[in-house]
Amino acid sequence: MDSSSAVIDCPLCLSEVPYTRKTEPRNSTVYGYGLDFRIVPRDCNLSVELATCPNCLFTSRVEDFRRRVPGHVQDLIRSREYVKMFKSHEDEAYSARSWLAHLSILEARGLNPRDLGVISIKGSWVARELESLSTEAELLKAADCFLDDALRRGLTKGDPGMVMYLLGEINRRRGEFLRAREMLTFLGNNPRYRYPALLLTVLVEEEDSTPYWSRHAPDQMEQHSPRFKGLFPSLRSIPPGKTEFFPDELSEPSEQPD
Repeated sequence: MDSSSAVIDCPLCLSEVPYTRKTEPRNSTVYGYGLDFRIVPRDCNLSVELATCPNCLFTSRVEDFRRRVPGHVQDLIRSREYVKMFKSHEDEAYSARSWLAHLSILEARGLNPRDLGVISIKGSWVARELESLSTEAELLKAADCFLDDALRRGLTKGDPGMVMYLLGEINRRRGEFLRAREMLTFLGNNPRYRYPALLLTVLVEEEDSTPYWSRHAPDQMEQHSPRFKGLFPSLRSIPPGKTEFFPDELSEPSEQPD
C-alpha cells in the first residue's frame, strides 16, 4: 500500500498531528482468511486509520478528527488512566497502544459493545503486525469483555451466533479453553457458523492457541479444503509482523510444483 505523510490539527489542543495518508486503495487481492474473519492482505496496514496527538494524546480515526469532542470524553483523555496506556511505550508499540486509547474514547461515547468488540479484534491484528504481542493480548481481552457484555445484554445486532463464535475464537487465542468450549456449546449447530465452529472445537480440544488462516473463508473450509478430512483444514499460523502473503503460501501440498 502506497502512502505519504501528512498532518491534521488536534481538535483539543490544536497541535499538529502527523499521520499516514493512504494514496492508493488497499490491495484488493485476497490471499487468505483468518478464523476471526480477517481477510489478508486486505485487512493489513490498519494502523494508518488512527492518529494520536503527540501533545495531549487524543486518538481517533483520521476522518473523525474534525468531530466535536464532548466534555466527558475530554475529561477521560486528561485522566491518569488514559495517559497510562501510552506510558513506557514507544515506536511500533505506541501505535498499537493507540487502538486501546481509541477504544476507551469510543466506549465513553457510548458505542455498542458488539462494535467495540469487533474494533478490539481489528486492533489486535494491528498489534500483531507491529509485533506488540502484549498489546495484542490486551486487545483480545478487551474484545472478550465487550462481546460478552453484548451477548448478556442482547446487543448483538440480530446475530448472537457471530458473537458466540467470536468469543469461542478469542478465548481459544487467549488460552481460555474452558470458556471457549462453553461458547461453542452455546453456539450449537447454527448453520451459518457450523463449519468454523467444528474447526475451533478441534483446536480447543488440542489446546491450540495459535492464530490460523487459510485460503478459504471460515464458513467454506470444510467444503473446499481437500485436506479437511471431514473436520480439519490445511492452515498456517500468522507470525508477528507478517503483512505480505502470496498464493503459493496457501497451496495444498498436492498442488505444489514438482
